[in-house]
Order: sequence, then structure tokens, then C-alpha cells
Amino acid sequence: MKRVFAYGLILLGLFGASCTDLSNEELRKRSRDTVQAKETAEQVEITYTDSGALKARLQAPLMIAVKQAKEPYMEMPKGLKGTFYGNDGAVESYLSSEYAISYNESKKVILRRNVEVMNVKGERLNTEELHWDQKSGKIYTDKFVQITTSDQIIMGDGMTANQTF
Repeated sequence: MKRVFAYGLILLGLFGASCTDLSNEELRKRSRDTVQAKETAEQVEITYTDSGALKARLQAPLMIAVKQAKEPYMEMPKGLKGTFYGNDGAVESYLSSEYAISYNESKKVILRRNVEVMNVKGERLNTEELHWDQKSGKIYTDKFVQITTSDQIIMGDGMTANQTF
């Protein structure tokens, strides 16, 4: 019994020793990284334009916008569907996924679970994760991909393409 009590005191001492007060600088740093506000919206449609020309239309059943000082983002936990347009205004490609997250400042989107991209030529890309860099106009992944064209099926790990696929 004395031995159990002694071990308990030692553990309590270790836990107490590991707790320290945070400096003011550390508190300020942590507060910058914490969520400032959260906004939720249902049945959202977002349009992206460039010089007045429609470039993309995205739809999500649920969107959660997380406003924070460091890297705000929008999460679409119930999926995302998108249509992309060329310079002439014609549809170039479509995408869908069961989950998406968009980082506002870096202009990057990560799509996960049953990701599918299809272009107007009927070529289809399927993967479990796809990154879209809006600044460079590239889509890429290091995960398994299957690309289906009119006459072949290509499978492999990883790929990079322009956003119109």
C-alpha cells in the first residue's frame, strides 16, 4: 500500500513539473493561430471570375468558413462539385469529391474521397486525393490515379495536369 502511494506521489510530481506558465509572447502567438470566427452556410454556390470572365462555378451542400489570423480556410465536409470554363466561356471540365478544403491565402484546394475530374473530351480522372493550385492552374496528386480515355485506362501513382485536365 505504501509503495502504491509512493508511486502516486511520484506521478503527481511529474505531472506538476510538466505544467508551466506560458509567457505573454507565447499566449499572443497562440491567440493568432486560434479560430477567430466560424461561419456555416448550406447550398452554397461560388463563382470565380478573372477580368469579368467566368472561370469556375463551385457548389457545396455545406460550407464552413473558418476565419483565423493564420491561414483562414473554407471546409466543405459534405463534398464539392465544380464546373470550369475556358477563355471563350465554354465548359472545359467538371470535378466532384466527397470532401474539400480551400485555403484562402495560398489559393490551394484539397479534394478527398472519390475525387473525379472529367473534361469535355470525355477523359476521366479518379483518385482519393487531389490538390488544386489556383495560382498556377495545376492539379496534382501523389496518390493512386486512374485515367480513363476513349481508348485506354491508365493507372499509376501520382500525376500533374493543368486544371482543365
